Amino acid sequence: MKKVLFLPELIDKGRLVLDGLPECRETKFISVTGQDGAGKTSLRDGLAQFYAEQGYVVMTAKSPCDKHIVHLLNNAISQDGYEDPYTEELLFSFCDGLLSNYMRQLKGRVDYFICQRGPMDQYAHGVTRSRKDFKTIYDVQKPERLAKFDVYIHLNANPEVAWERIKEDEGKDRYEYPEYFARQTVNTKILYDAIVSGNEPELQFLRESKNYYIDTTSMTIVEVLEAAIKLLK
Repeated sequence: MKKVLFLPELIDKGRLVLDGLPECRETKFISVTGQDGAGKTSLRDGLAQFYAEQGYVVMTAKSPCDKHIVHLLNNAISQDGYEDPYTEELLFSFCDGLLSNYMRQLKGRVDYFICQRGPMDQYAHGVTRSRKDFKTIYDVQKPERLAKFDVYIHLNANPEVAWERIKEDEGKDRYEYPEYFARQTVNTKILYDAIVSGNEPELQFLRESKNYYIDTTSMTIVEVLEAAIKLLK
């Protein structure tokens, strides 16, 4: 099995260590986004291995990408009775900026950078968490400052199926429960439709990227990977 680089393993006290990475690569940035339990981790890792087996230099990540910030976020959004969507949006916007900083440094150093989640998730998850609109998220995130992904792959699934897939996972935060999943599934599809329709001015920056949608409800991990590879080709 070909080695795939993992972004957090190259971060040393907030600094990205690029020693040993090649240069002059035409980097493609791919984000696997969407519903919890729809298969984002499996697709990210499957795509990474697919490209690595072809001889490409591949790096994966999960946003937020710094383990210390992940710990901070988990503490911030997992407290019983805590209700402060604005602070959460600020924290996630900070994480988007940090990821963008790393992406700019990686441009030209890897062939593929495949990230689970990314700035897109502010709009599906942020709207679901806070029940605000796209403009509210946009005004906090200020996406023009961010590095751009070439491709977003939106994964979605029936909420009952998605919940069954992850309900036994450890480390779930307070936003991972069946009722939230029901709203998240709807908002994931609304977001994709809004992007491709071009009717939401706050989402125009996402139309600069390719956007693909896969409903994984009745699909196996292998079938999802095959569908994604076909779309990417």
